[in-house]
Amino acid sequence: MIVWVNVSVTQSLPLPQQAPKDVIEELWGMAVRGGLLTPKGWDRAGDYFTDPTPWTTNMTVVVMSNDYGFDESSIIGGTAKAVMMCSELGKIDANLRYTPLPPKQSFKSGRGYDLVAVPAHTLVTVPGTKKPEEKVNTNVTYWKVKGSPGDPWTTVNTAIRYVLEMREKATDPAIKKNADQTIAKLLRLH
Repeated sequence: MIVWVNVSVTQSLPLPQQAPKDVIEELWGMAVRGGLLTPKGWDRAGDYFTDPTPWTTNMTVVVMSNDYGFDESSIIGGTAKAVMMCSELGKIDANLRYTPLPPKQSFKSGRGYDLVAVPAHTLVTVPGTKKPEEKVNTNVTYWKVKGSPGDPWTTVNTAIRYVLEMREKATDPAIKKNADQTIAKLLRLH
């Protein structure tokens, strides 16, 4: 299932030089390397979205298939649509419990992204002032994904590493047991 949100933008902005595909592949690269699973990485990933959300410690981690790939994109005016083909397999909660999703009826699924061209911002220091001011540069734009990132996601392989690392940090025996069970389930998907 692919969910779309329509966005309209002033047509007078130039199109970004970077392709929508490149933006989505960069974001997914971060997710595959576990970049969405740490506060620092989550904040960095927020730069890709128009409405970033703050990191919280109780987020659910969405587990995606190891097999994923860019499918298509299209640009209309100052907006773009892009699709990353993948399969969402389940979720890991804050107590390291994995819950698989029910099997899907369709062969292919994916995540759809609406992107919008936004103007670049630069910090300019005005003589005689101490703080730099943020200025909008409408001559330079870049793509941002419309909306917020939702829950962090990663692939099965990285989820296994994440659960192993979180298990080592845990002091609660119940969480360690959950982690062991989750790792066993994830290894079957690997």
